[in-house]
Amino acid sequence: MIEQPIRQFIESLAAKTPTPGGGAAAAMAGCMGTALFAMVVRFSRGKKANVDRDADLAAVEGRLDDLLKLLMPMAERDCRAFDLVSAAYGMPKASPDEQGLRDKAIQEAMVGAMVVPEEALCLVRDVFVAMESITGCIGKAIVSDLASGAALLLAAAEGAYLNVHINANFLKNRDLAENTMKRARSVLDEIRRYQQTIAVTVDGMLA
Repeated sequence: MIEQPIRQFIESLAAKTPTPGGGAAAAMAGCMGTALFAMVVRFSRGKKANVDRDADLAAVEGRLDDLLKLLMPMAERDCRAFDLVSAAYGMPKASPDEQGLRDKAIQEAMVGAMVVPEEALCLVRDVFVAMESITGCIGKAIVSDLASGAALLLAAAEGAYLNVHINANFLKNRDLAENTMKRARSVLDEIRRYQQTIAVTVDGMLA
């Protein structure tokens, strides 16, 4: 999916089809936000004001590149996970045995559809963690890109969280669902704090 032209992806989002949906859109937003972070880091390297921080900036640049590689397939993975849910719902249910197999397949597919966006959520958190130590190195001329990247990453996190939540609601294993939601809420709260810190800092620089 990451290989598609942007127009094709947007049109597929707008189509009356189960996938791609919110999870894929969130993953793409995560890719764009991470890419903007990588861009501002690259522009910040070699600047006189950052002469003593170039090694730190280089390390963050490499980490962001690694995280972006992990995020790029997440839209496709989200679609494939939900496709398994749709396939499970399409299984026959005429007999008790068929109904039992169908129910088991649905529950297993729901777990997969919950786990993928949780992974995306954690990757977004890792992007913010990587960026935290060098945000002070970003020059005033490009802080709008820093804040834009943070806003896109927050949107990605919110979307991923919602997809974790909706799939957790369908799980019969309530311990698994509740433990997953507890983790997801904690990660989302952490991401919100990171984004808010960047937004406040950038607002102050642009005032």
